[in-house]
Amino acid sequence: MRADSVAHMFEKVVEAADRLADAVRECEPPADDDALLAGLWAAVAARNAADGLLARVTGEIECNGSAKRLGMSVRELLRRNGCVPVVASRAIRLGRAIAHLPVLARHLRDGSLSGEYADAVARGVRHVCTRTRSPLGSELAIETEAVLIGHALAGRSPVEIGDRARAIALENQPDVDEVDGPVPPVAEDTTLNEVSWAQRDDGRLAGSFDLDVIAGERLISCVDTASRPRPLPDGTPDPRSANQRRADAFVQVVEAASRALGVDGLVGSAKTEILLTVPATQDECCGIAPAGPAHLQWMGSVSDEAVSLLSCDASVTRIAVDVDAAPIDISPAARLFTGRTRKAIVARDQSCVMCGNPASWTDVHHILPFSQGGATTCDNGCLLCRTCHVAVHQHGWEIVMGPDRHPWIRPSATVDPHRELQPAYNRRALRLDALAA
Repeated sequence: MRADSVAHMFEKVVEAADRLADAVRECEPPADDDALLAGLWAAVAARNAADGLLARVTGEIECNGSAKRLGMSVRELLRRNGCVPVVASRAIRLGRAIAHLPVLARHLRDGSLSGEYADAVARGVRHVCTRTRSPLGSELAIETEAVLIGHALAGRSPVEIGDRARAIALENQPDVDEVDGPVPPVAEDTTLNEVSWAQRDDGRLAGSFDLDVIAGERLISCVDTASRPRPLPDGTPDPRSANQRRADAFVQVVEAASRALGVDGLVGSAKTEILLTVPATQDECCGIAPAGPAHLQWMGSVSDEAVSLLSCDASVTRIAVDVDAAPIDISPAARLFTGRTRKAIVARDQSCVMCGNPASWTDVHHILPFSQGGATTCDNGCLLCRTCHVAVHQHGWEIVMGPDRHPWIRPSATVDPHRELQPAYNRRALRLDALAA
């Protein structure tokens, strides 16, 4: 199709969309059942057709580089024009898929399939092609497309469409690849491993993974060991749900792995380096003053409490920038408990002082914060696992260094209204009256 014909077609589409939007705004639902049902059908068909048009336009934008010429990604361009992240991601996937799936493209254009159903079909075909090592456009891909579209038109849910795609992939799993030779079972094929993540609008990170059976076994074993319920220091049961315990355990495993590969070659030394950008103003009299929230390199805005938590066992470099994002000052990396100092604290505390988690899962916490002049010495540090570390920084728990040069725990007022001091986990057999004597 000629470029001028395509441009004219899209001009007509834009005009029609404007007329449709005006009509929808002015429309009042009738009271008659038949008219309501007809209106429902028309609204669904119009929405489906709009999903198809969005996919086609997105595909064209990605092919001809329009977003790049505007200085942004396709996803960013879609979000700038009102698409929420999930819709933007779906439009990009469908824009790529319909170039290879003509039947799916036709159903989208006709409005007989919604964007959600079309996305489920496209994902299913891609899954089958990946698992069977078949190219898009192959006979298997075309057959899979027809089967999954049939499921969609029959009213099966997207989850059921995905299940059917996985069954087709298993039925057509090859035993031998023409290039690579024998093909391992799907469960053991490491080439199929995938990990993906995306930052949500609320600043949190959400993701998914698809791992082979060995990697999955290792992950579950590590998380299961670290996610067992642990009572609080006063003996009350663990208040966390199973999902919360698994999340805490996963973070603990990641932190333990990062410490195990220290930059100085010492097991347990801090490896993670955090780059923190602080919007600031510079005054000749007052020096540099914060002018807004700090930003992490990957996850965006972050509170001062979170920075304090990170600083305990990660190298944090602060970069102050002016209103034009030009650096004003770069601070030296925060001083950490590493090497001999950390080893001495591990020898004294043996485990997390609050819950008893292994020392390899712990950070070294500054009892008096480093930002307030706290020294990086044995008498100002103690071992805290991730969960307990968060409790100290955010939930009212306190650590104090006793006259015996061992850390003591003061529970939050919500746990113990009297906030009586308790010894570290490895010294729970001790009694306060015995120490006083």
